[in-house]
Amino acid sequence: MKIIQRHFLRGSQELEIIDDYVRIRSKAPFKPAEELTVMLTVLNPEPRISRSSLSFTSRVNGDALITLQLGKPDTEAFNAFVALVKRRAVEEYQAFAGLR
Repeated sequence: MKIIQRHFLRGSQELEIIDDYVRIRSKAPFKPAEELTVMLTVLNPEPRISRSSLSFTSRVNGDALITLQLGKPDTEAFNAFVALVKRRAVEEYQAFAGLR
């Protein structure tokens, strides 16, 4: 599953769930494009919500690894993507820990 979030000033970011990781491609105005890979096993499945964003944090140190703009591109796609990340983070962690 993939979503693309665009912001007038911050640019765009494309998030795609592939196998056991999330690939994040971001492009900001006047900056080169960046690509980041985040393993689902390290994500805390309960995100933090602040003002206009939602963040999935690391199970290890609590740092934000994935940050999404609330409700973008639309509420339905956003909610479906967040629900899938939550579910896959739990599944991948259980598989890694041998709980499955």
